[in-house]
This record gives sequence, structure tokens and C-alpha cells, in this order.
Amino acid sequence: MNCTLSAGRLPDGLDLVSFFDGLVFFAPVSLLVRTTAGVSAGQFFLLQAVISAASLAGELPCGRLTDRIGYRHTIRLCEGCFFLARALLLAAFLTRSLPLFVLEAAVEGLAISLESGTWDAYLYGALPPDRYLPKKARMENWGTAGFLVSTLGYVGLYAAGGLPALLGATVCASGAAFALSFTLPRETARRERGAARTPGGLGRLLASRQAWLLMGLLAALSVGRLLVNFFYAERLGACGLGELWMTPVILGYSCIQMLAAPILGRVRRQKWAVAGFCAAAGVGMALLGVARQAVPALALMLVLPLLLAVPGCIVILWQNALIDRQGQAERRAEALSAFHMASSVFELAFLTGSSAIAALGPAACFGAAGAALACLGAAALCGGQKQ
Repeated sequence: MNCTLSAGRLPDGLDLVSFFDGLVFFAPVSLLVRTTAGVSAGQFFLLQAVISAASLAGELPCGRLTDRIGYRHTIRLCEGCFFLARALLLAAFLTRSLPLFVLEAAVEGLAISLESGTWDAYLYGALPPDRYLPKKARMENWGTAGFLVSTLGYVGLYAAGGLPALLGATVCASGAAFALSFTLPRETARRERGAARTPGGLGRLLASRQAWLLMGLLAALSVGRLLVNFFYAERLGACGLGELWMTPVILGYSCIQMLAAPILGRVRRQKWAVAGFCAAAGVGMALLGVARQAVPALALMLVLPLLLAVPGCIVILWQNALIDRQGQAERRAEALSAFHMASSVFELAFLTGSSAIAALGPAACFGAAGAALACLGAAALCGGQKQ
């Protein structure tokens, strides 16, 4: 191995890759980057559609490729594609070239496909089971730290050099992540060798009752995060607070979310943790939907992302364990990609249902999503991972 994955306080290569991946300095003005270069609002949404279509089309092929060449090599390809996409975005902005914007969107979609499930599979193969959850949360914390640094640095960079400075700094950060990906240690094949392959393939895996439960949980957690991202500003307005509060709220909940690592390091009963955190998140979402006072609303906004993050990490661990039990460890990346695609279908169903009740107001959306999350958490207590 080139190095080992650290469990101490000092960052290892994996933590540093996550940190530099989180340094997306242009994120607050991603729409402005395109429109300033002559892209219309309609074309912007079409570019987002290109990203989604490319990532969806590449899910299973990239999963199969990963199982052939190994997780570490795929991570390098993924980081290389993100680096290329950032460089193409800078070039497209400077030249005001729509074809380059389209090419950037396709490359970013490919990078997302390569990324899907690969990090989780890599961690699961490189670490013993008792270190997986704390390390996954720690890795995500370093990504959050990168996000915080880029959010704080955005103002200074924008004032100093405008949009080109934001894009250039992001290209440099992505290049650093790509270079650091070559320092990652080789994953082991410990679980893959120990698991006997069973007939039925991925179809049998995805058809199992527990797989449906896990996909439903992931979809519900994803919808919860979508509500956090898109409705917090509306909730602030409902409580009489201006949009200027969004920045301290984002910084605050990002810092609080970093508590997931020490919490997961102390979890002993995973079923109870998933059920408890899902129930708390569900109740919190329902209360936030009807909150009209600033103090309780702000408190709920700050803690909800943490309540969603903890069960999300555990559910992904359960996915990997289910893949082992079904004898599909040799196709882990492809299986995780299939899980992701199926979870997206569940998420689409959740979103379709939410759109149907959106006319009733945000309270109904938050309440319905919270109730679904709490119910799925309770179901996990009965049918989750055996411990």
C-alpha cells in the first residue's frame, strides 16, 4: 500500500481528496456563470438535463467497469473527469462557447456515474466493519469542511477577480484532488473472497424485501435533503427572516452535521439508531413545516441535516452487507449503481406525490415527507440489518 486510511486526527489521502472535492468556489453563482457567458435560462436547464441523462446512462456500465478495474482506478478516473469538467467550464466561460458547455455537462455526468457507489465500495473493502461508519462520516466531514472554506472564500475571490477567479480556483482545487487520488491505498478483496456467489444475480438482489426497504429509506432521506436545500429560504420568510439569514444557517448546519462522525463511532445498535434518527427527522420536518416563530424554526433548520446524515451512512453500510449476503460481492460496484438507479425511481415517486400535494402548501410537503421517513425508520427496526 502507498499509505493507510487514518482513524486518528490527522487527515489521510482520502480525507484530503474529499476536502478538495468540496472546494467548489463558484457554487453560489453557478447559474450566473452560464448566463454571463450567454447561456439562457432555458439552456441552463437543458444543460442540467444533459448531466442527469449522462449520469443515468453511465450508471451500470461504469459499475461494471469498476468491478473489472478496481475501485481505486475508478476513483482516479472519476477525479480526472471532474478535473476535466472544471477546466472545460472555465474554457467555455472564457470563450462563451455553448458547445463547450454541453461537453462539460456530458463529462460531469460521466464523472457522477463513475463516482456512484465507488467511494462506498472502496471504503467497505479497505476497512474492517467497525471502522466503516466513523471513516465514512469523517470523509464526508472533510468534504463539508471544503464546502465551508469555499463558501467563506467566495466573497474574497469574487471581489478580487470576479467569476474567472472563482472558476480558476475551483480548477486548481479539482486538480489537487485528482493528484491526491493517486496516493490512495489499494483496497482489499477480503469480503469478495469470503462470499459465495448465489444464483439470481442483481435481479434477485433488488427484488428482496430488504432491498426495497433500503431503497425506500435512501429515497426518503434524499427527499428530506431536497427540502432542506430548496425550502429553507421559504421557511425563513415564513418566520419573518430575510434571505440574508441563509448564509449563517448553511454554515451553522454544516458545522453541526460534522457531529455525525463521533455519533456513528458510538453507535452499537444500528437498527435503533436508524429508527430513532428517522423518527426525529420526520417529526422535525413536520414541525418545521408549520413553524412561524424564528427561534424554533432556526433550531430545527440547524439540526435536521445531522438527523438525515446519520441514518444515511448506516443504510449504505446495510446495502453493502446485503450485497455480501446475496453473494454479489464480485459485482459490488454494479450492484450499488443498480441500487442508486432504483432508489432514484423511488425518489421520483416521492417527488411526484409531493408535487400533487404542493398546492396545500409547504407544511403539507414537509409533513408528508416527515411521515414517510418516520414510517420507513420504524420498518427498519423490524426488517433492517441483522445485528
